[in-house]
Amino acid sequence: MANIDFAALDGNARAAAVLYQSIVMKLADTGSLRNAPCFLNVGSVNGTGSDSIQVPVVGLNGTDIMSAPGDGVSVSNTSITSSAATVVVARQALRYDLTDLARVSNSVPGGVDLEGLSNAMVAAFNGRFNQLACNLSSGFATQVGSTGVDLTTDTFYSAIFALQLQSVMGEYDVILHPQQYNDLMSSLRAETGPAQYLPANQAQTSALGTSFKGKLFGVNVHVSSYVITANAGADYRGMMLGNGAIAYALGTPAPIAAAGGIIIPAGAPVAVEWERDAASGLTKVVGSSFLGVAELQDLKGVGILSDL
Repeated sequence: MANIDFAALDGNARAAAVLYQSIVMKLADTGSLRNAPCFLNVGSVNGTGSDSIQVPVVGLNGTDIMSAPGDGVSVSNTSITSSAATVVVARQALRYDLTDLARVSNSVPGGVDLEGLSNAMVAAFNGRFNQLACNLSSGFATQVGSTGVDLTTDTFYSAIFALQLQSVMGEYDVILHPQQYNDLMSSLRAETGPAQYLPANQAQTSALGTSFKGKLFGVNVHVSSYVITANAGADYRGMMLGNGAIAYALGTPAPIAAAGGIIIPAGAPVAVEWERDAASGLTKVVGSSFLGVAELQDLKGVGILSDL
């Protein structure tokens, strides 16, 4: 006499598996570096008539100091030194196409549906900002570290010393690859004396983003997987920056009437549009932003090279 077991029902009256009523996010670097003091927001190009913002860097605030011309002697004229950095804003975008069958059969709200795909655009913008910012590490004239050598506290100090030699004032921020951060923590374990590492607290993480790990020797430590490689992939190149070392500019596209559903999340320069393709049974989810990132002052940054 045959039993009515699962195997007998499988594929007809029973499903091999059912979907868990939530989704588990795939691992990704979701931290945002944009709120770190080393990044200066120079504004938006909206309504400016240009796609670029020029930032003047003028030699004031102690760049020139007084001399002693002598009693009754006319002091000579001093010309102000100046330069400028230009931040060019360009479109950044991401698109998903969702079929009607995939949409109506979705059983997990906020997952692979219009809402979930739309909300993902903010993280996509943050990742793009991190990528563009980290790409600048190789452009600084001052570089510390050596190829094929793990990051150590000595190299970390070298970056601090390089900024101090240029009279870079205020807080410093360092952006390291997770491997560089791990190597630095390993090196720190062997340190003796007053070396101080202060892990991030909840308030700091809320203000500076989840990439912020804490303070080491007074430097804000950020970790990002977007840190670039160097020497044909043999090394990573992070960077240490003073306040305002890198400038960025934004632009926000205004909603256009009758152009489909448009969402602009609060506090984010990202527009999300839903475009309907009825003939194909598709809904296109398009996220757009306008962003430019550029080095503002070369002497405010130091590249940090270490082993992969």
